[in-house]
Amino acid sequence: MPDDNFERALIELGLDTAPLDDFVPTANIRGILSLNLRDKNISDLTGIEDFTALTVLNCDENNLTNLNLTQNTNLTQLFCRNNQLTSLNTSLNTNLNILWVDSNQLTGLDVSKNNKLISLITNNNPLNVLDVTNNGELRVLYCENNQLSNLDISKNLMLKFFNVNNNSLTSIDTSNNIELTEMACGDNLITSLDISKNINLVYFWCTRNQLTSLDVTKNLNLVQLTFGDNQISSIDLSRNTKLERLWAAKNLLTQLDVSKNLLLMDISVSINNIAFLDVSKNSNLISLDIDYNNLCYLNIKNGNNTKIVSYRSANNPFLSCIFVDNIAYSTTNWTNIDAASNFVTNQTECDAFGNDTLPVDTLNDFVGIRYILPVISNGNYFTEPGGNGTALNAGDVITTSQTIYIFNDIECYSNESSFKVTISDGDYYIPKFFTPNNDGTHDYWQVYDNANVISIINIYNRYGKLLKSLAPNSEGWNGTFSGRLLESDDYWYAITLHTGHIIKGHFTLKR
Repeated sequence: MPDDNFERALIELGLDTAPLDDFVPTANIRGILSLNLRDKNISDLTGIEDFTALTVLNCDENNLTNLNLTQNTNLTQLFCRNNQLTSLNTSLNTNLNILWVDSNQLTGLDVSKNNKLISLITNNNPLNVLDVTNNGELRVLYCENNQLSNLDISKNLMLKFFNVNNNSLTSIDTSNNIELTEMACGDNLITSLDISKNINLVYFWCTRNQLTSLDVTKNLNLVQLTFGDNQISSIDLSRNTKLERLWAAKNLLTQLDVSKNLLLMDISVSINNIAFLDVSKNSNLISLDIDYNNLCYLNIKNGNNTKIVSYRSANNPFLSCIFVDNIAYSTTNWTNIDAASNFVTNQTECDAFGNDTLPVDTLNDFVGIRYILPVISNGNYFTEPGGNGTALNAGDVITTSQTIYIFNDIECYSNESSFKVTISDGDYYIPKFFTPNNDGTHDYWQVYDNANVISIINIYNRYGKLLKSLAPNSEGWNGTFSGRLLESDDYWYAITLHTGHIIKGHFTLKR
């Protein structure tokens, strides 16, 4: 054995005696079953071929560039991590069940003859091809930080622990791997992923891919779920009642319901678009990171705030109130908040800080042959309340009677006004009813004088008592007399025109 460090290691193990002479008695090593040569600065393992009984070899953390194990056919476990191997031939080591070769310079690895393998780790190698279709006994497969663009694990039906982080995979099919309990596929190019068959998953990581959706409704055993830095806009966690850790930063989430995840201890959903978050039922929380969202509402009043050791809600410019157990405690211990955010314990305290009310333009009701929508500064036109229905624009010509809504919203707040457009081609318009219930619609009985022909309007009850006199185009009558609300009934009008002609009729007050 030409490497003195190899011989020195054998001397330390009592398998040889000084001085160094590049030899070791064959009788001393013939029956050796296990050999630990870890971190001995060995560059050459020539001589290892005479350890013919060897079943376990650990040569981790040395300077090996070559390793000839063709004579060590009894090997069942080989650990040669952190060396400089560029190739490794294990075709004659058919008894191998553990092969760990991470952190070398392997560009290829043929394990087609090693069909007894139960654990294979190839992390941190420039491997671009790995065929494990003959390794049906595999329970552990770690090939993190390789250069794989394809990997077929459809034949590895017993696989439980699987890590392909940091490769170039565009897809991975795990539909046959129903025994999987841990899976990591982060830092790839995966656009879609179906894990519905992997019902035994406990830990799942798929950060930094190109996923737009993720269905975990069948993965009821999940304890940790990590899918940060994707493009996922929603996720249903209602059935994942065993979940303890959720890391989903840098996605497109607009909402997050964790009301059923009562075991959650760690939530990290920074850099999303979440507006509402209620963790008041998550009494096991110890860490919450929701920086860089669009929070309008945050409730952390879970009765156990003193367990939270890490808290962040900065860069949420619309978050005014944070509901907590104890204001003094949170103020002292949770400092990563915006200047505009306030710790409160109830809605009354929150209201004391005031609510932001957006301005919204208002327009008067209109009666006429046609109406052209004017330019407005605050809000947009819609045919239904709440920004629903058909959007209208300034300059649109309205030719049918309707209520038009002006809706203004920005992030957490909204405001709305409305006005009535009544299309009539007559000189005046007389409503047949009104409903003075302060709902903003038909609250006043109002006569519209389109052609300036009316002099005065008088309103009477059924007994001829004068109740109200109105000027044309005034606000109208609100259904009261001497400050008293009048009952639902028919009322009469007498409208005197400038010509002296009087128009009489009746209308209905409905409450």
